[in-house]
Amino acid sequence: MRYGPWFVVAAALMPSLSSRIASAQDAVGTRAEIITGPDDRAGPRFGVAVLTRGSETARKELKSFSPVTSLFGWQFEHPFDMGSEVPLRVMTELVFLVGGLEQNVPLPSATWLLALRKTNGFELGVGPTLTLSGTQIAVAAGFTEQYGIVNVPINVAVAPARTGAAISVTAGFNLRR
Repeated sequence: MRYGPWFVVAAALMPSLSSRIASAQDAVGTRAEIITGPDDRAGPRFGVAVLTRGSETARKELKSFSPVTSLFGWQFEHPFDMGSEVPLRVMTELVFLVGGLEQNVPLPSATWLLALRKTNGFELGVGPTLTLSGTQIAVAAGFTEQYGIVNVPINVAVAPARTGAAISVTAGFNLRR
């Protein structure tokens, strides 16, 4: 059985993400910080995506396209304050990304996620993605590391389509306000 590039990326990320998910269930340790005030983590994002079926946009323009491409963009978010007694933060995120720039095939996307974030930084979200070739439902998970006042979010997302899927890993930064 031959595995595609998406499987290699997912297999490489699974140990790190699964340990993060497991630790998200543990008691708060010395590195985690309980966040009780407003926590808007909007900011720049960059990363890599694997488009398992390539790019429909590139095919229509008769351009060659590598299925592995860069991503650059911005994430906006709005957390809903549920009070300090609730261990989860409900939020909505809007993520604008452009891939394919290094291949001269701009691939813009917009994703709106409804998400939950634990006080230790683990988050999970789901929502629609709009691209030039159509719509998909995205599922994303990630965590945020904190270095002083700097947040460094790292996320993995999968957006399956009728044929193939888009699998991405993004990171970014922002300052705690």
